[in-house]
Order: sequence, then structure tokens, then C-alpha cells
Amino acid sequence: MVRRTRTGTALFAGALALVATLAVAAVAVAGPSSKHTAQAVSPQCRTGGLGFASVLSGPAAALGQDQFNWAKVFLLYWNTNKPIPGLPKGFKRTRIRLRAVGDSQLNPQVAATVAGQMLSNKQVLALMGFVGSNENLGGGPVLDRGGMVYVSSSATRDDVATTLKNFYRVVPNNLAQAQLAVGYLLKNGRIKSGEQAMVVDGGEAYSANLADDGQKLLSAGGLKVDRESQPQSTSSATANFSALANKAVAIRATIVYAPTQVASDSQLFAQQLKSAGYKGLFVGADGSFDPTNFKFPGAYLSYFGADVNKVPVAKPYLATFTKLYGKTLGFGPPTFTAMEMLAIAVSQSCADGKTSRAEVLKTLPKVKIANSILGVPIAFDNQGDLFKGPKKGVTLFEIQSDGSYKLVAQS
Repeated sequence: MVRRTRTGTALFAGALALVATLAVAAVAVAGPSSKHTAQAVSPQCRTGGLGFASVLSGPAAALGQDQFNWAKVFLLYWNTNKPIPGLPKGFKRTRIRLRAVGDSQLNPQVAATVAGQMLSNKQVLALMGFVGSNENLGGGPVLDRGGMVYVSSSATRDDVATTLKNFYRVVPNNLAQAQLAVGYLLKNGRIKSGEQAMVVDGGEAYSANLADDGQKLLSAGGLKVDRESQPQSTSSATANFSALANKAVAIRATIVYAPTQVASDSQLFAQQLKSAGYKGLFVGADGSFDPTNFKFPGAYLSYFGADVNKVPVAKPYLATFTKLYGKTLGFGPPTFTAMEMLAIAVSQSCADGKTSRAEVLKTLPKVKIANSILGVPIAFDNQGDLFKGPKKGVTLFEIQSDGSYKLVAQS
């Protein structure tokens, strides 16, 4: 049974209902873990429990729902013993269920509450989460003290994995995104030395760090940089970029680099820039990877993964997702891979028939897969990346007149 609490911002009720439905279906399917014979098997090695935490309410809820749906697609394949990219044939799987789902709301204080709820649920061995770097900085220390490992499919702040002891991720860091975006625009003459740039962060940990990276690279490319900050929209307040749009025109900026976690903010900022008479480039980042809410023609957008629609190995999983949930926003596919790494760790930790949070924490850093639905191998000990995640896989898109995302560069 999925555990529901009423503390503070309680676990997301609608999500729990969906997980319960999925769990009932999964129980009917016997996995390889049921084939243990002479060896005694603990309950957690018959069905290993994971937690899931993402933004499930507020202006960025669509991103979290996309992640949640990809987590459920993974469980459908894992618990029915179907092939999964990177997983060796014959691998002995422990059935996996989501025992708790938390709505962390892109809020570090709420994430800390959710982290406490996960720790109090004895059936949760590890967590898939949190979605944002700021949430990980809020909830991560709680999980670190409690001895629980957690894998993010979207937190990209450069220093978050060196700051947090038990944090891992399956996506490259912010610097990789900034390098690809700024490098491409300079190399292709879209921006030039001596021009004016405006860099705007969203007033929180993820966007401030990515804005820092972009600012340094733009300055190194010879551009003058005006640095600004505009708090991103929340469930109770909508950002207004009109003053910054007017300033961008006044200083004759040729590029506005504005990473944020809210796609609708990127759309609004680009529209307000146009209304103010701005003629330069607008560049967003992974937090706005949502074709439904950010579709301004001519804008650029960096992303921490591949376009899953273009990855051949992802085709059957994408088809399943589309059949069950409709078209993916594209933000959620790394969640499938994060769940895979956690499920492998739980299964390997059950080699002797028993496991614990400590055993999963010890096992996870050693997990490697030769391929993934992202089209790249995943390992947490990549010597080229000091941040417990992959080095490559970043992409850059240009938004077309019909709102579609066209791939223009990748690492």
C-alpha cells in the first residue's frame, strides 16, 4: 500500500491513486525475484519500495507529471520482465513499487518536508528525485542525514552533487548546457564579440548557477553582460518581465540568456521582449523544455538530454508512453533511466536475499548501463565528470514557426 501522510504539504493525493492502480496491476505479474528457492528472501527483496518526488502542482506541474508518467512506464516494463536498454539478458530483477509519492512544488522547504516523509516510510529504500536543484538543496540534507540515496533526472546545478552526500543524477550539469548554447551561437556568428548581452536568472539555485555559467562564457567571448534577476512565477504570483524587456531594448542587447524552471515564464518574457521592440536572440534552458508552454519562434533552448523522439532505442517505450498518456513533453524520459539505475541497485543489493537503505546506497555508485533510452551509456563514476553523472548528452534546439523544436547542436 502506498503510504499517505497529512504533514505540511502532504503527499500528492491524485498521484497516489495512480500509483496504487499501477501497483495492483504489477502484483499480478510474477517477476524473476519470485524464483528464489532455498534462500530466504526478505519482503523488500520480493518487492522493493522506492519513493518518487517531483513538482506535481503549480505552474511547472506539467513537467513533474511527465516525469511521473515515465516512471510508471518504466515500472510496466521492469515488472513484466520486458527488455530494457542497457539491462543484460537474464538479469535477476526484484519487483519494484512506488511506496510514496511527494509533491515538492519546486520549493526547498517543501522538499525538506517530503524528504522527512520518505524517511519515515520504512518501505522506501531510495528516492527518485528531486526535480529541481533548489529542491535537492532543501530536501537532500534531510535524506543525507537519514542515510537514503536519491537519484535526480533533472537537477543540473554544477555543485549540487559535491554539496550533497547521497545525491546522484543521470543528466549532465549546467555548465555543459551553457557551453553548448553559447559556443554554438558564437561559432555560427549569431552573437559576436563587442555586442551587449543580458543575462537573467529566476531567483533560485538552478537558474542562478546556469546564469552564472552563461555570463562567464559570454564575457569570455568578448560580449558585455548586464546581469539581472527576476523571481520565477509561482502558484500565487506571476512574473512580469516588461521592465527587463524595455531595458534590453535600451541597452541594445543582441542576446537575452534567461534560464528558468517555468516554461510559461520563458514564453512570456520572449513575448514581452518582442512587444518592446527587441530584435535579438532569446535563449532558454532545460527548465523550459515544454513545447506546450514555450513555443516562441526563433528562440533557442538547451536541454540536458536527447530528443527522445529521435532516439531509435527509445521507440517502443515512447510508443507505450504515447498510448497511455499522450505525447510526452520531452522533459520526463531521463526519469525512466533514473528509475532503471535505482531498480538495478535494489536488485543487486538483494543478491543474498535481503537489503536495506544502506545496502542500496552502497550499491548504486557501482551501477552502469551500456545504453539507455537517452541514447547514451550511464555511469556515476565517469572520471570526466566530477558531479556523479554523465558527461555528454546535452542538446540545443531552435524553436520553429510551428512551435516545434529543431535540433541544431549536441554534445
